[in-house]
Amino acid sequence: MSTQEHAQSLARELAQAMKAMKAAEAKAKHVSEELRQVLAQVRAEADAALLVVEYPVGRYDCASCGHSMLFTEPTRELPACDNCGNRNFAGHEPQVTKIEPPPPKKYPAAMYQCVGCGARIAVVADTDELTPCEICGIADLTPLEE
Repeated sequence: MSTQEHAQSLARELAQAMKAMKAAEAKAKHVSEELRQVLAQVRAEADAALLVVEYPVGRYDCASCGHSMLFTEPTRELPACDNCGNRNFAGHEPQVTKIEPPPPKKYPAAMYQCVGCGARIAVVADTDELTPCEICGIADLTPLEE
């Protein structure tokens, strides 16, 4: 192969690599946005788990048909009425307990950007220590702006 042909071959290979790189970058942006949304849902679920709602033992009357039900154990969720299937009852108010969360970690679950190479890094669980960038090895990450 002549040097001219070799240069053309390398130019085609470079063009293909650039196309693949742009496609990978677009996919990474899409996946990072989707991950942000999922992290927000995870955070909301974690916040909801800090509230414990418990209905005490006692007699409850269906708000729809008046059918009475007796609960012999505390329950976190009222069952459907045996008579009409409704889930709204008159009776005892639930006891709501708020669980005190542990102190926050230094780095919350989020998307970060490597200071060294600019790579996007996903931190999926709150942590006090960040792992080094897989690309350049630097452990200096900043939160990615939304």
